[in-house]
Amino acid sequence: MKILILLIINFLSFFQLVNAGVSDAQRRIIDNQLFLLKEGMISEKEVFKKAKKFDDKGIFGIGSDKMTREEYKEYLREKNFTIHD
Repeated sequence: MKILILLIINFLSFFQLVNAGVSDAQRRIIDNQLFLLKEGMISEKEVFKKAKKFDDKGIFGIGSDKMTREEYKEYLREKNFTIHD
């Protein structure tokens, strides 16, 4: 029984690590707003709020993944967008 519980915990931990980062839906939102960001027509904080609405909720909280500010900034850097804090 203990082994089964440990296996389940390891599986759920691995599942959490695999899903970490910016989800596909969030990437699409950010990509669609990139031109507006570069032209200064929208702030990066507004885009973050829009993308944040598409956090993965998981099933009963298991497998949920919430995009952090750092993950968001890293994704923008991948797209060659610099953030001036």
